[in-house]
Amino acid sequence: MTYRIYVRWPNQKVTDKTTTDNEMVATLAYGQLNIAADRLRSEGAIGIVYSSDGKQIAYRDLTKEE
Repeated sequence: MTYRIYVRWPNQKVTDKTTTDNEMVATLAYGQLNIAADRLRSEGAIGIVYSSDGKQIAYRDLTKEE
């Protein structure tokens, strides 16, 4: 399986992308981006994506306050 973790921005832009075959690395990368969620939100990010082989595993919507 290939895991992809990244931050979504307006206009289909993505950054902070991690692509790995290691689930532990993917989970760690997603966790680190979630720790930075408030900063990313303040910079205009709209979401954090965790997917595997084209299927979404988790998504954090940064357009909504938690």
